[in-house]
Amino acid sequence: MKTTALALFAVTLFALPLAAADVSGSWTLNGDVVGNPVNMKCNFKQTGTNIAGTCSGDAGSIQTTGAVTGDSVSFGHSVQSYDLTYTGKLDAAGTTMQGDIAVAGVTGTFSAKKDETSKPADPKPAAGPDVAGNWTINGEVVGNIINMKCALKRDGDKLSGNCNYAGLGDSPTTGVVAGEKLTLQNQVTREQLYDLTYNGTLDAAGASVKGDIAVAGVSGTFSGTKDK
Repeated sequence: MKTTALALFAVTLFALPLAAADVSGSWTLNGDVVGNPVNMKCNFKQTGTNIAGTCSGDAGSIQTTGAVTGDSVSFGHSVQSYDLTYTGKLDAAGTTMQGDIAVAGVTGTFSAKKDETSKPADPKPAAGPDVAGNWTINGEVVGNIINMKCALKRDGDKLSGNCNYAGLGDSPTTGVVAGEKLTLQNQVTREQLYDLTYNGTLDAAGASVKGDIAVAGVSGTFSGTKDK
């Protein structure tokens, strides 16, 4: 009885369908049909055993649908009134496939490889002092006084925020910080629109900065302190 039960369990186990591989992602496909090359980039999204997406080549971007069962994959689309059906086998890792193309009563072959996707790099901690916060910046360019209040945010080495020029209004601001070096860029309208670039050096605590202003081919100086 025990032997019979084990045999039945084994039959049931091996009768289970193979789990479908996940073909979601970008693929590079190359093939040939009676001397006509087939070269495409396909992007698939798999839901259950169904796949959908687009394949792009000389004919443009084409809507593509299909299905995956175990290691068998099939998909198809229409190109210039021709219906093409691709039927292939996946490797064990589900990263390559090869098989046949059927179109207009003739057949060809194809192979495809899943494009490698780079693993997102671990976010690096921000280097240098934390300059996020509110700043008061004063400067002078060829006799023109600059007074502004800036609210800055930091994402890695990138800065964004807003600076308010006294008497001239708000100016969206971007920049970078690398160690003790700080750069800010924004625009201000004073009779005409000017692009300003602030290049400065932070103190060790990241609480003050001094440097140069470049605008319209001339330069000036500035200093700033982080509001407490």
